Amino acid sequence: MKINPTGLRGSKTLGLTLIESMLAMGILSLAVLSVTYAVVAGQSHAHAGDNAIRATALAQDLLEEILTLPYHDPDGASAPGPETGETSRLAFDNVDDFHGYIEAPGGITDFTGNLYATDAQVFSRSVSVSSTPQAITAFAATINGITVTVTVADPAGQAWSVIRFVPENSP
Repeated sequence: MKINPTGLRGSKTLGLTLIESMLAMGILSLAVLSVTYAVVAGQSHAHAGDNAIRATALAQDLLEEILTLPYHDPDGASAPGPETGETSRLAFDNVDDFHGYIEAPGGITDFTGNLYATDAQVFSRSVSVSSTPQAITAFAATINGITVTVTVADPAGQAWSVIRFVPENSP
């Protein structure tokens, strides 16, 4: 066996050349970047799904609270929105009193006035109540009623709405 003056056996060098090393690092970087992008995209989709679930639940909770109230105002008033003296949600006495109701981020409360958990406080909620007769063509009839729309929005402007038609002859 012949040993050359550099201490290496034979005439072949061992290891990788600089070009081979740089090429391997480039390929590895692309692979890491691709995997990282996939993980970040997955997390983003999961976060969006969580927001949609929270927002829809907040809208549904408020809608259910609204629907526990009578259709007609016990005092006989008929204008949409709260009447004189109905200054808070707890004082609303019929469905249309919620028209124009708004809860800002940080002030989302349940039906008793208690704040929801911190993760719900990033949203805002609003309610719209409109008189909208519904034509039922199969019965050749029109049903008078109101449509209640509860909209929940996140800070980015994404909004989710839950809509319910309430017929006039509802209790």
